[in-house]
Amino acid sequence: LGHELRNPLAPIVTALQLMKLRSDGVPSREREIIERQVHHLLRLVDALFDVSKIARGKVDLKRRMVEVAAVVAKGVEIASPLLEQRRHHFSIELPSRGLLVEADEARLAQVVSNLLTNAARYTPPGGEISLTGVVEGDEVVLRVKDSGIGIDAEMLPKIFDVFVQGTRAIDRSEGGLGIGLALVRNLVMLHGGTVSVQSA
Repeated sequence: LGHELRNPLAPIVTALQLMKLRSDGVPSREREIIERQVHHLLRLVDALFDVSKIARGKVDLKRRMVEVAAVVAKGVEIASPLLEQRRHHFSIELPSRGLLVEADEARLAQVVSNLLTNAARYTPPGGEISLTGVVEGDEVVLRVKDSGIGIDAEMLPKIFDVFVQGTRAIDRSEGGLGIGLALVRNLVMLHGGTVSVQSA
């Protein structure tokens, strides 16, 4: 499916780049909409490829000792446009140094960005989202907390399964595919960690 979707997307992206080169520098509203939606489609296709690679055991982690603060900074940078667009109050509480893990920095940043994007999507505009990092025993623990709509009790055990979504109408309006949290769980497990969710 990923390959089939990539084939028509490639010429569309090329055509958009040519339109940009030939324009007078002022993007039309229509072109901006097309660009935004094409980039959204590309992200979804990339997520499908990631799920497929993980399911087939094809993910090669490039592990090294990294500061969790650096990983979080990269994840926040990826999620920032959505956090800003929805005017959320976002706070981070973790030490800038001393939380060291042996990990693939890019993949862990993807975990952080997916968690924050999910929180941003399902929190009404102007909501509260926080990220904290601490050492508990011999583990580094990251927590993302939001003032969002919550998760139904029957969904809690399944929320990290691929293609699982919460309230359908909300997921569709926010562009969720049910892949982001499955990637979170799989990438965390590949690093030897665990992931869990709580919702009242």
